[in-house]
Amino acid sequence: MTLEEPQQIFEPVRKKGLIYHGIAVVILLLIAAGSIISGVLWVQGNLFVLLILVALITLALLPWILYRGFALLNARYILERDGLKIRWGLRSEDIPVTSVEWVRPAQESGFLVPLPVIHWPGAILGSRHVQGLGDVEFIASDPDSLILITTPDKVYAISPLDVRYFETSFQRTLEMGSLSPLVSRSAKPIAFLQSVWSDGFARILLLTSLVLTFLLWIITGFVIANHTLLPLGYTTQGLPGELIRAEQMLLLPVINTFILVMDLSLGMYFFRRLDENLVAYLLWIGGSLTSILLIIAVFLFSAAG
Repeated sequence: MTLEEPQQIFEPVRKKGLIYHGIAVVILLLIAAGSIISGVLWVQGNLFVLLILVALITLALLPWILYRGFALLNARYILERDGLKIRWGLRSEDIPVTSVEWVRPAQESGFLVPLPVIHWPGAILGSRHVQGLGDVEFIASDPDSLILITTPDKVYAISPLDVRYFETSFQRTLEMGSLSPLVSRSAKPIAFLQSVWSDGFARILLLTSLVLTFLLWIITGFVIANHTLLPLGYTTQGLPGELIRAEQMLLLPVINTFILVMDLSLGMYFFRRLDENLVAYLLWIGGSLTSILLIIAVFLFSAAG
C-alpha cells in the first residue's frame, strides 16, 4: 500500500448469498400471496384464519430477509494504513491497526471455529466462543473464505473475496505501522434503533402507526364476530356491493400490516441518512393515514351490512 493508495476496499463473497436471499424473497412472496388468495377466494372458517396467520408471518419475515440481502450487497471491508473499517448494513466496526495481533485464514489458524448457531449463505453474523481463542465475532458471508483478525478484546471473522490478497495487504499494513491509528468504534443495529426512538417526532409517528394497526385488527375482529356477510365496497349508485363472507374482511388489516412493515423498514433506511429524515417522516405519516382510512372503511362496510 502506497501513499498514493491510502485505502483499499475489499468486497465480501456476495454471489451465493445474493442468490439465496433472492430465492428466499420470492418464496416468501409466493407463500404470502398464495395464502391470501386462497383465504379470500376458496377457504372458510378456521382454515381461513390459519392462512391469514401464515401470510402475516411470511410478510413479517420479508423485511428482515430484504435487509440482510441489502446489507450484503453494500457490505465492504476498508483497509487503511491506520486500521480496518467494516461496514455491513447498520453494523460498523473500526479496528485500529495497533490493536491487531495477527491476521490469518481460519482454516490455517489451528483452531476449530464453529459458525454462529443461526446462519445462512450471505449472512454469517453473530458470535461464538472458541476454546483457546476467545470470543469470535462473525461479520462474514462465506464459511470457506473466513479470515481471522485477532485483537486483545475479541477476534473478528470476515470473508473477503480474495483471502490471500487481503492477508498480504493487511500484513504489509502492519509492517508499515500507523502515525494516527483509528479510534476503536463499534456500532450495532440496536444503537441505531435507540437513536430513532430518541427522536420525539419519530417516536410519536411510530407509536401512532402501531396503535392504529392494533385498533384496526380489534375493530375488524369485532365486526366479523357480529356479521355473517358484509359488502366489500359500494356500487356507482352508492348502494352496498356484492356480499362476501365476513371473515374476508381480515384482508384489510393484513394489507395494513404489510404496509406498516414496509413503511417502518423504508423509513428506517431513510432515517439513517441525516439529510433524508423528512422522507422517513412522510412514510410513517402515510402509514398512519392508511390505517385511518381502512378503519373508516371497516365502519362503513359494517354499517352497510
